[in-house]
Amino acid sequence: MSPRRPPRPGGVPLRRRIITCVAIDPDQLADLLAGRLAAIVPAGIQVRAAAGMLWYSRHAGRFPGQLGDFGPGMSGTHVRDNFEVYGPADEDRLAGTAVQALDELQDFVSEATHDPWPGERTQPRAQAQVRGPVLHLWYGAAAGDHVVLACEPIPLASLRRG
Repeated sequence: MSPRRPPRPGGVPLRRRIITCVAIDPDQLADLLAGRLAAIVPAGIQVRAAAGMLWYSRHAGRFPGQLGDFGPGMSGTHVRDNFEVYGPADEDRLAGTAVQALDELQDFVSEATHDPWPGERTQPRAQAQVRGPVLHLWYGAAAGDHVVLACEPIPLASLRRG
């Protein structure tokens, strides 16, 4: 008889999933996320990666910001530092870190533009899921039924340490 895995919060048993990529480089994840996120943000918003972090900024004079000063403003997500906090499985770490990046980018863009980006009246939820050998990223319903905005998926093979 094999030992039972501990339940997740809410009583759902934890099932370990095997994914294709087992040695993930968080800095490579930050670099690839920067490219995917930069492709979906409104004009005037920049996304870049440096030293395991994502940095979000806006062009000076483009958006009023919260203080109405039109300054460039900057924010970021600690990809490398937060990668380990999302559980023991690489799949959970990838999805958790990606959702955090999507969520923090969404906050930055919404504050800069004063609009509920990428929604129209409300902000859709940030979502990420590993399906097969690919990490999918989107804003919308968890099941992917109603996708408001999606990023190009990231192949797990491109995240290998080495």
